[in-house]
Amino acid sequence: MNAEILWTPSMPPMLIATMAAIGVLLILVQWIRAGAKGVVWRALLLGALTLALIEPSISVEDRVQENDIAVVVIDETTSQKIGERQAQTQAAATALIEELEATEGMEVRTVTVRDGDGPGKRDGSRVVDGLVDALGDLPRSRFAGAVLITDGQIHDADLAENGKLPGPVHVLVSGERDEKDRRLVIVNAPSYGIVGNDVTLSYRIEDRIAGDGRFGSDLVDVTVHVDGEAVETLKLKANEDHEFNLTLEHAGPTFIEIEVAPAEGELSPVNNRAVVSVNGVRDRLRVLLVSGQPHAGERTWRNLLKSDPSVDLIHFTILRPPEKNDFTPLNEISLIAFPVRELFEEKIDEFDLIVFDRYVVRDVLPPTYFRNISRYVRAGGAVLLSVGPEFGGLRSLARTPLSDILPGQPTGQIFKERFKPRITDMGHRHPVTSALPGAVVPGRDDLEPSWGSWFRQIGVAQSVAPTLMDGVNGQPLLMMERVDEGRVALLASDHLWLWARGFDKGGPQVELMRRIAHWLMKEPELDEEGLFAVVKDGELRIERRSLDPGPVEVSVESPSGIKTTVQLKPEAAGRAMARVPVDEIGLYRVGDDANVALAPAGALNPLELADLRATDVPAKRIAAAANGSARWLVDGMPGLRSVQTDRQTHGAGWIGMRHNEAFTVTGVSSLPLAPWWMVLALGLGLLSLAWWREGR
Repeated sequence: MNAEILWTPSMPPMLIATMAAIGVLLILVQWIRAGAKGVVWRALLLGALTLALIEPSISVEDRVQENDIAVVVIDETTSQKIGERQAQTQAAATALIEELEATEGMEVRTVTVRDGDGPGKRDGSRVVDGLVDALGDLPRSRFAGAVLITDGQIHDADLAENGKLPGPVHVLVSGERDEKDRRLVIVNAPSYGIVGNDVTLSYRIEDRIAGDGRFGSDLVDVTVHVDGEAVETLKLKANEDHEFNLTLEHAGPTFIEIEVAPAEGELSPVNNRAVVSVNGVRDRLRVLLVSGQPHAGERTWRNLLKSDPSVDLIHFTILRPPEKNDFTPLNEISLIAFPVRELFEEKIDEFDLIVFDRYVVRDVLPPTYFRNISRYVRAGGAVLLSVGPEFGGLRSLARTPLSDILPGQPTGQIFKERFKPRITDMGHRHPVTSALPGAVVPGRDDLEPSWGSWFRQIGVAQSVAPTLMDGVNGQPLLMMERVDEGRVALLASDHLWLWARGFDKGGPQVELMRRIAHWLMKEPELDEEGLFAVVKDGELRIERRSLDPGPVEVSVESPSGIKTTVQLKPEAAGRAMARVPVDEIGLYRVGDDANVALAPAGALNPLELADLRATDVPAKRIAAAANGSARWLVDGMPGLRSVQTDRQTHGAGWIGMRHNEAFTVTGVSSLPLAPWWMVLALGLGLLSLAWWREGR
């Protein structure tokens, strides 16, 4: 209980004071003129009337004493799993919480900080953020203090220096003093580059002990991986900058992983590797389109390629073959001779794709240039053949040196009947034709595709090349094949333009043509064999794409080096998938017999793993800003004391929690000190005494 006197005047205090002053003045005048006779009683009467106007009362509060609240923040980020830190932290937290709970009038709130727990999922150990969030839910008047149990790698210590933390805040540091660690640091790395051009990144191997000292100066083994494959092994000096140059081979992300051998006596090799993702961007795709003769679908390929702003298209239609050469001056005719030597000898390697659209062999290209095209493909180039009746005749490209790289050979047959292209079983698994709009669901051969019909197909003999679409009587229609480093595709019909014109409801010609062209130009998302991994919503999502429907096992290596085997579950469209929960930040490596996929959890090179050494430097900053102390757990667990709010909060071997004596008011009662009946009786009595005294 707590009592106090309250004044609740019934009129403005200045008016009461004025009236009282006038009364005192009148009493003084009477005393001067008539002496002290009756003055005392009049003064007492004036006081009683003034008291009635002020209306004093006594207020009594019913109070309930509140417990103080202590906050214990436990750091469970990745760096805390190194060495004996986790055991030290758990032992200290258990002992501290038990002692706090045994303290009379004390409540304990426990906060656990893990990787990515900060606002906006920011990188690093956000220990102070965790404490600030906890303080937002409790009354400051009951805050006794906080204890942070961490390895000292705190990446938001600056928040403690802006007045957000009430004191006291004590920090208990796990780990050992003067720990050794080797790490790999990316000094400078590009985020993107042009496909075909070189990119350069610089890195440094740091050998360090606590206090930024350094150890060791011998050569260190360094291995560089590109997209999971080792490309370079070196011996380099520590504590010096080094460079790595790479030519980007494909569009999309290229992962460059640099790994350094562990040092003797270091904390952990988990930060001995660093990963850089360089996004490959194609400058301009150069495509050469050669139309052998004018036909109804000639502009189909041209329109598609011209609609892509990233494509530089060079299109030739051969209207003036060599047998039509005469002595007419070139400035007098509109047709020019085909620039064979320039295109197929001097600049052939500059093209990303060569398209032959119904090309007819008319001695425009001599055999030497066809051999150049074959060499271009085997070295990594791409050729697409969209053929018509000429492919089955004597002037067929199959009768040139290109025949050894073609995915199929003509049979001489030409089918002239209505048919609808169908996706084969292999085609349903290939990313170029899988889930093509309008296609029949796999396994439902009794259904017809919803797209339009074609009316001509060129007979092609079966080969080892995958057939993705077939036509009349199951004859191969679309075949695609890898030839050494290059790729070749053959479309055995010239009626794709019917889809473009919307005949018989049309068809997905734009999507099909786009996929074919991008597969030929080695876009990674259309590779038929691939392993992909990504970390999302706390789980590692693995996808394997393959033409082989067999069951697949993959190995998963966590950032800390733990390896597990995961069975993928087959799904539609040639995909097999699995999901694995993740609890570490860093780079996950997924691999099968032929492919490797890398998936970063959090940042590629997380701040949490940048420096694994335990330190008390950030801890001292926090303690100094919040009237606390910083101590190493290896020196022993400090004692716990309850201190008054104006006393020292730490000392030799002990830390203090404030005793706030906070309370909650559960009720208030009020008792008037001058009730009206008392004032009335007192006033009448005093008035009678004054009249009696003055009447004598």
